Amino acid sequence: MTNNFMKKLLTKRKSKKKIPDSFLGALGIIMLSMLPYFHDIITDMDGLKSWVPNLGIESVLSDSEGNVLGFSTYRVFLYTLLIFLFATIGWAGWYQSAKDKFYGSALLLAMSSGFYHVFLIVFELRRTVWNEPFPKLILLAILFLVLGSLLIKREGITMRKTFLWILLLIVATLPFFHDVISQRGVGLRSWVPNLGIEAMLTDSEGYVHGFLGYRQLVYFFCIHLFAHICWIGWFMDSRGKKYRPFLLIPLAQSLYQLIIILMSWWESRLNDVDIKVYITVILGILLAINFYYNNKVSPKTEVATENEQP
Repeated sequence: MTNNFMKKLLTKRKSKKKIPDSFLGALGIIMLSMLPYFHDIITDMDGLKSWVPNLGIESVLSDSEGNVLGFSTYRVFLYTLLIFLFATIGWAGWYQSAKDKFYGSALLLAMSSGFYHVFLIVFELRRTVWNEPFPKLILLAILFLVLGSLLIKREGITMRKTFLWILLLIVATLPFFHDVISQRGVGLRSWVPNLGIEAMLTDSEGYVHGFLGYRQLVYFFCIHLFAHICWIGWFMDSRGKKYRPFLLIPLAQSLYQLIIILMSWWESRLNDVDIKVYITVILGILLAINFYYNNKVSPKTEVATENEQP
């Protein structure tokens, strides 16, 4: 009698559980999608918005000249840190989904590159030799050789594997690609052919596609491309995971920002923070509704499962 009662109670509880625990992970992904524009949510050009409590973080991080860990403002610091954090988390997620594939280890190249730049920001090393392109290329090359040799010993080598590994190595350089091809205050390096792209994109006021210079355009485009690629990869390699549809939100946000850059819409209404919040909220609601109705637990199914004998 007692056993039958407990089985019925357990079946009743399970039949009411329509959203699995993985939904919390989906909510986390939605929150992560806000990182690239979180600085716009809590700050404006004058500093923290009036509704944001001042916890003194900016004061703690500022030096005597008013720079925040080497950045001109707290807003710029937040933007740079959070976009790299957004990208690094995306690469880590893709690695977790694809670590058993032949290119899984190669994803560590890009993940390490993202983490390295977060490290440079947090420990205020951006003005040191460690932020120069040559040391970064050396470190990536060493990691590439170590991981590649382990793969060759384990699985051998093919043209396809080599090509994809080299491609991911190139992607890992995107966060500092602007430093590879140009120098601050100088322009393109002498060995880089001048294809006239800068002149073509420069307007009558001297802005390069809405940016102060070509170097700045390359920097912003490459870090957003770096972030976008990992979310695409994570989405493609997470088939069968219940949180997979929610990866479309950060993927859409990173694509939207790339479009803003390519179309030079920085000063347009389309780049306002409320538009980005609307995209996140609307996509989140639609995906949550889809998740809810496609992950219901059937009471009949649960009863049958409970009554099965081992």
